[in-house]
Amino acid sequence: MSTNRYGGVDFYAAFFIAYKAKTLTRSPFFTSDDFEDLQQELMLAYLHAWPRFDKSKGNPKSFIKAVVNNCAGMIIREAESQMRWTGQKELSLSTIIGSDDSTTEMMDLISGDHSLWGDPFESLSHQTIEMNMNIQRVLAEMPEDIRMTYELLKNQSITEAAQSTGIPRTTLSSKAKRLRQYLEDLALKEEN
Repeated sequence: MSTNRYGGVDFYAAFFIAYKAKTLTRSPFFTSDDFEDLQQELMLAYLHAWPRFDKSKGNPKSFIKAVVNNCAGMIIREAESQMRWTGQKELSLSTIIGSDDSTTEMMDLISGDHSLWGDPFESLSHQTIEMNMNIQRVLAEMPEDIRMTYELLKNQSITEAAQSTGIPRTTLSSKAKRLRQYLEDLALKEEN
């Protein structure tokens, strides 16, 4: 597996560490080139933990496995978090940026010409916000029985809603027809 030789280290520990390092190189986060680095990191974790081992409390092989497996899990979690990291740091909206003579706050930048999401998505984000505001306005003005039908059918088909609520399918179909008619009439009013 490796050309590394660890003198004075328990044979089972060296074997299990090499095995676990080889296993990690098969994960999507590492390649076979990372084998020796992973092996050394696992060995270091084992060497730091070994003085805490108490023969009266447990088996040395179980201790070695637990230490190495815990370290391997931490290595995987760290690799996953680095893949998700965008390189951006979190900042408060009241953080002052720029030089000492200019007092620009991040809040000023967001409410200015530049959007929070950057130029490519600026129009999309504004359209989404406007659409959500229109939906909220329409829902607020909608009669309660039609709004309840909308909420019921928002994420379910008529058949699914009938099964989950016990309301007959034909009744729900009639309510859906009234909802559709209400929205069509509203759309015609908006056009005029």
